[in-house]
Amino acid sequence: MSLEIKDGALFVADAHENGKNRTLFAKFLDKIKTGETAAAQLFLMGDMFDLLVGGAKKTEYLFKNEIAVIEEIGQKIEVFYFEGNHDFNLGRLFSNAKVIPLKKQPILFESRCGLFNISHGDLNGEFGYKLYTALIRNPFLIAVLNLFDRYGLISNSILKKLEKKELCVKIDDFEQIALNKTAFYQNCDFIVEGHYHQNQSFVSDNRTYINLGSFACGGKFYRFDSKSKPHFKEFTYKES
Repeated sequence: MSLEIKDGALFVADAHENGKNRTLFAKFLDKIKTGETAAAQLFLMGDMFDLLVGGAKKTEYLFKNEIAVIEEIGQKIEVFYFEGNHDFNLGRLFSNAKVIPLKKQPILFESRCGLFNISHGDLNGEFGYKLYTALIRNPFLIAVLNLFDRYGLISNSILKKLEKKELCVKIDDFEQIALNKTAFYQNCDFIVEGHYHQNQSFVSDNRTYINLGSFACGGKFYRFDSKSKPHFKEFTYKES
């Protein structure tokens, strides 16, 4: 059975929740859980947390409430969680969300308006980046991290550093980056990624490349509608 994007599906990318200076995502999840924010499906596009590693107990504990809420949402609607470069090895944490690790991305979805290839967006980087993504997912390395992070010194240090990272930066040559990537995605009408935080789209070879904006940059999220153009209507979540 093919996977399908339903009208009314919500897409959220790169929330970078950290429990300190970025906490809006947790509140947004609560709105979806209660039904105040309607969702036919929920697509979590990766980097939803600054650091969440399955098997690294301190990071699991830090975001245990958000994990529980995502699980509750997954009991009511389909939840697709695309692992990013800040949140991975998540299959052990979720039973009600469909976790899609990096090695299985992109994933092809059908819709009434065409075929969509969806991924977090960091698939085809340079060799050094590919090596880095492989190393950080190594089970031995995660076990070592968990062993030496007993009191949270390592994870807290990483999170503290990431608190200061500027996430809402315009990439000047992003159009060329995006167009170069379209060759990587075959047999589709649309390409959807997060990762870059650019909130832009381009057309090349009859395919539309869509980069979703970061939720961390003003609470951006998107509702899918196959009948509208653009198909991803942007909304801004603001704490009430």
